[in-house]
Amino acid sequence: MLDNTDELAFEVEFLSCVVDKKKDFTVVDADSHFCDFVGVHYSKICQGKLSLLDLLIPQSRQEIVKKLCKKNSPYVYLDLYIMDNSSKYNYVHCTARNNSENSLCEITFVDVGKSEAKSKKIRDKARTMNHLIDMVTGGVCLFKVNRDMHFEALYANEACCKYFGTTKESFNERPYRIDDLIYPDDRSAAFQAIGVAMATKKPIDMELRIITHKDSYIWCKFNAGIQRYDKDNCPVFHAMFTDVSAIKRAQNEADLQREFLLKTLKNVPGPVFCTSFDDPFTLTVVSEDFTKITGYSRSEIFDKYGGDIMNFVCDDSVKTVRAAFENVPDSDTDISTSYYVNTKNGKRLLVYDRRKIIEMDDGTKSYIGMLTDRNSDEYFS
Repeated sequence: MLDNTDELAFEVEFLSCVVDKKKDFTVVDADSHFCDFVGVHYSKICQGKLSLLDLLIPQSRQEIVKKLCKKNSPYVYLDLYIMDNSSKYNYVHCTARNNSENSLCEITFVDVGKSEAKSKKIRDKARTMNHLIDMVTGGVCLFKVNRDMHFEALYANEACCKYFGTTKESFNERPYRIDDLIYPDDRSAAFQAIGVAMATKKPIDMELRIITHKDSYIWCKFNAGIQRYDKDNCPVFHAMFTDVSAIKRAQNEADLQREFLLKTLKNVPGPVFCTSFDDPFTLTVVSEDFTKITGYSRSEIFDKYGGDIMNFVCDDSVKTVRAAFENVPDSDTDISTSYYVNTKNGKRLLVYDRRKIIEMDDGTKSYIGMLTDRNSDEYFS
């Protein structure tokens, strides 16, 4: 995660060689920089006189061999020490490409050993930064979008590994594809968002589900943007995953409660209706009895007339209705008025509109009201 571009201002040198893993990592080909660095003439290398293992610190050979020979790992990235022509070990970054058709492995080394003190400073700084990143509760990662549109994970902090249902140790031992971890129903939207980001360079801000185990997933807020392009001109994204499962559960619960409330209000006895406090003339919910008293169906009320109750109020009652519900004092909790409405069958009906102000947990207010025919027995009772 640490960007060391400025720190590596000193000269770096690229060395390349090809080794045969089945022949004790014998170097079978190399460029001139590698030959000069290790002090072995190219003719000797062609004769198989050099093994890569002879250039490594003995204590680290087994671990390096294990990483280079790992199955299903076409690319391997690691840092190690390699011995130069003066028998000094130099710290290098290594990129290895395994040939799937044979036992050959092409290795490129970036020599940063010319400044050992600076290399140590960089490593210590990187470890410190990565430790701090691991302490971040959100999931931080880097991933590359390759030419097949696969999302290859390059780095993940501890929180991100937890979201992915793995550990840092397991993550470092095998390649991870983030697109395989995205819930199937969300993959299309994720690919589309990545495609837009690649085309426009704009950041990604979306929600998706990440599979943690076979039959379980978490909801994540997914923020990402292009950090750089690699040598293959493939974009590398930095990303943040934030677990929003608890918020989603609360939202789903609220949606279920709202759905239950709407169904209840629609079927409650009496011409019941609701409006917002800020817009008392626009209906949000009406009961079955409300449609009966006006003669209009729900689709007519909401689709045709947009829920505007003033479409049904007689012209000579408009001022009365507006006066009753505009500039309502904060101290009032119940408001009522009478006015005439035009029913669908053309009847001029005098109604009694009584509303109660209800306040939600978030401070928003709404009206819940009852519309009564003033000539009916219910009104006089």
